[in-house]
Amino acid sequence: MKKKRPFGCLYIIIVLIFLGLFWYWQNYGLQTTRIALYYDVLPKGFDGYKIAHISDMHGIEFGRKNSALARRIRDFDPDIVVCTGDMISSHARDGQAFLDFLEEMGDQYPIYMCLGNHEQIAEWKEFESEFDYGYESFISQVKEAGVHILDNRTEILEKNGDKIRISGLALELYHYSRRDEPYADDGLLLRTEYIEEVLGSASGGFNLLLAHNPSYFKEYAEWGADLVLAGHIHGGVIRIPFKGGLLSPEHVFFPEYDAGIFEKDKSRMYVNRGLGNTVINMRLFNRPELTEITLKAEP
Repeated sequence: MKKKRPFGCLYIIIVLIFLGLFWYWQNYGLQTTRIALYYDVLPKGFDGYKIAHISDMHGIEFGRKNSALARRIRDFDPDIVVCTGDMISSHARDGQAFLDFLEEMGDQYPIYMCLGNHEQIAEWKEFESEFDYGYESFISQVKEAGVHILDNRTEILEKNGDKIRISGLALELYHYSRRDEPYADDGLLLRTEYIEEVLGSASGGFNLLLAHNPSYFKEYAEWGADLVLAGHIHGGVIRIPFKGGLLSPEHVFFPEYDAGIFEKDKSRMYVNRGLGNTVINMRLFNRPELTEITLKAEP
């Protein structure tokens, strides 16, 4: 009598292997999003200007020393690279992944960075205690690598004789309070006046704003940002088809600005899904993202 083959066990093994590969792909399979944005206020010299946008690295690597991420950016050959915060985690000394990325990139492209809440928390922890969280060392090495850290600062970008402004907004940690609570203290939420206080008034030219937290798009637009680049939400961790990201870091279900492009009047905001994870160490239907943005001047 022939023995029955253990097809049931084989099927289970195949399913487990498939699920493992799918989980790995969802969490480590870097996805490139390409988008062209048209503006009638963009100076002609910036027509075709290319921006590589990453966010929320949190110690993750793509290839040895983030060489695969750097190679993907070099293939795009951008004019600038922007990093919209949380290049480290406040609860782990994982900044080496970003430093390795900077080493792989070299000085071929100008790199601009705004601070996220994790950099700010790490700085606060280091200031309030005697424990070395590695923040000062990390920031020092980032600056030595030539990164323009826009901590409530503005710089001028030049191309073909024209100029635009790039600003980096560092929100106070209390600005990360939940906006969805009907009883939220208005004093905790960001106001346009705060942006004007720390960055000054937006000029009449084109304004590119790096702001880690996308929740305040209305205020960014009122300030005068033509294009906002943000992160923070991690794409909502789990993306529900036809619904969007499930959860924000502030534990808001289905946050308004979870990922992708948003428009308000003449202002646009792109929310990058980020590269790494923090408290919830997983992604589902929400692969790590590199955004390749091309600015176009409307005729």
